[in-house]
Order: sequence, then C-alpha cells, then structure tokens
Amino acid sequence: MSFLKRFQDVFIFVGSLWAVFALNWMLSGALYQYGLVPRNIGALPGILVSPFLHAGYVHLISNSIPLLILGCLVSLETRGGRRGQFRSVCLALILFSGGLVWCFGRPALHIGASGIVYGLLGYLLGSAWWRRDFRSIIIAVFVLALYSGLISGLFIPMRGVSFEAHLFGFLSGGLIAYIAYSSKK
Repeated sequence: MSFLKRFQDVFIFVGSLWAVFALNWMLSGALYQYGLVPRNIGALPGILVSPFLHAGYVHLISNSIPLLILGCLVSLETRGGRRGQFRSVCLALILFSGGLVWCFGRPALHIGASGIVYGLLGYLLGSAWWRRDFRSIIIAVFVLALYSGLISGLFIPMRGVSFEAHLFGFLSGGLIAYIAYSSKK
C-alpha cells in the first residue's frame, strides 16, 4: 500500500471538516442548529453532526492539526497494510463520545472535533497499554511528548469549551483500544 493511500481516510475526514465549515460560513451559521444539545431528543442527530461544526477558524485549525497527526498515527498502527483502521476508530469515537456527551453533558451547544482528538489520544495510549508491543509503545511515547498538554483539558472546565467531549472522547478512545485488543486475542 502506498504511503499516502494509508492516510487517505484521515485527509478525507479533515477535508470534510473544512468543507462543512465553508458551507456553514456561506449559510451564515445555519448549520449550528444541528449541534449536540444533551438530553434533547431533537438534537440526537448532533451526535453524528457536531464533530463537523466549528465555531471559527481558530477552533477548526486547533482540531485539524492534531487530527492529522493523531489520525495518521492510528493509520500507521495498522498491521498488514489493512486500511480502514482510522475510519472504524473515528466512527466508534463519534458514536461513543457523542452518545456520552448527549447523556451526561452540560445543557449547552457542543460542537467541534475535539472529542475525536481526545479520543484518538486515548486510543493510541490505550493501544500501548493493552498491546504492549514495540510499535504501540513508541507511538504512545511520541504522542505523550507532543500532546501531554492536552491532559489538562480532560479535567479543567473552561468557558466555551466542552470538557465533557474531551473527557468522554478520551475514555471512549481507551475503551475502543481495549475492545480492539480483546477482539484480536
């Protein structure tokens, strides 16, 4: 498998975030109505849609860069040239973390892909913990060196930031790593 083809799903996902951002900008923010509002039955579609909505360029860029890096690391983790690892992890993160935010989050509008960012972080660290193979551990050490500062975002509420998405994304990522590990035993 070619080097770039291995990361194709990551590039498509991040590109789709930018495409939705541009569309939302052209629609004067009309897509924000599809964000995630916890315990609101009408906002259930927000579980799937909210990661694609961002409050501004800074918000989008701050999610895009770690998504590219962490997403490519998840793709590198794949053995045997199998594609789709990022796609399946990302979809599971959207469903698990979004579902948890919908059930337990503050009653506010939750948007952005930071839950996915934290989920990928949790997945990569969880993979190293469960698998304990050389590749997973090297990736985890690299991730910790780059993104150890993200850990504070798990527990410290900041105004206008969904720490719930961070926390539930991280926990979901660890759970998904465990499920992936257990299913291959």
